[in-house]
Amino acid sequence: MTLTGFPNALQFSRLNSAISNLKTLSEEARVELVTQRPADMKTALGASIGDVQLLRKSIDDIGAFAIATNRALGRAATAQLALNSANANTAQISVEVLDAVGTSNEVSVGLAGDDARRQLEVAIAALNKRFEGRALFAGDAVDQSPIADADTLLTDIDAIYAAAADATQLATDLDFYFNDPTGGFATNIYQGGAGEAPRVEVGEGEVIAYSAKADEAAARDLLRSLSTIVVASGKGPSVDRDTTLKAAAVKLVEAGNGITNIQARIGGAEGRMQLALTTLDAENTALGLAYNERVSRDPYEAAARLQQLESQLESAFILSARVSQLTLVNFLR
Repeated sequence: MTLTGFPNALQFSRLNSAISNLKTLSEEARVELVTQRPADMKTALGASIGDVQLLRKSIDDIGAFAIATNRALGRAATAQLALNSANANTAQISVEVLDAVGTSNEVSVGLAGDDARRQLEVAIAALNKRFEGRALFAGDAVDQSPIADADTLLTDIDAIYAAAADATQLATDLDFYFNDPTGGFATNIYQGGAGEAPRVEVGEGEVIAYSAKADEAAARDLLRSLSTIVVASGKGPSVDRDTTLKAAAVKLVEAGNGITNIQARIGGAEGRMQLALTTLDAENTALGLAYNERVSRDPYEAAARLQQLESQLESAFILSARVSQLTLVNFLR
């Protein structure tokens, strides 16, 4: 029977402890070799750990600003495409209406009305456009589709048209419906928020507004002109009807120009966001270099340390094996 005496039992215990410590140090050395960072940052940096943590926070903040800015650019680009769609055929429809009325061509009047109906539906769909689940033109009510369907709007305009005594009263009634805070557009058609959409913070203290709302004057004028053309083109010929169609055609061109101005405003915000991203990238590079200089571990030193620890660990394993083979007889000799 093999017996282990007290002296080599103590040696064996100490060796096991040393081996465990060497294993831990070896694993840390492997991590440092792969990451080129100290495994224990606090111990390695000492009193300068606070400065390094501030550098790391600044880099993380820049990353968060960049992510937010890129997402805002995605929303702005999608809004631009939507406004392009909403405004795509307005100039053509205006010309069609004016030509049809000017030549007293009722067939052409009807065709222009059909085109206006299609464009109205396209415009409403565009103003209800979403990006990443958020409505782009609903102001601060990003979970709401801001504009009711085309049928709801046309039903209201048809009722206003029927109740008006002449083209002058119709224009006044349409002004109230679309422009007054208590008018039908505000109470029945626009379903977005009263406030502006959230802005984007592109840097410390630098915030950019980049959105538009479906109840802005240009959007209201666009929907007013198209819906009026749709309704009026379906009525019988009269001086008041033709006057209404002409006025709507002219206003449609003005509305298209207004939509273009909104796009220019968003484009300016896009330019500022692109500039901010360039600045953030430069800052990230500079801070990253400073951070790496403070915390990087020389790969050659890390490899040499790992080799040394593995050699010590191998020797400890060999010694442990020898100690475990000692017998009481060998000890007594």
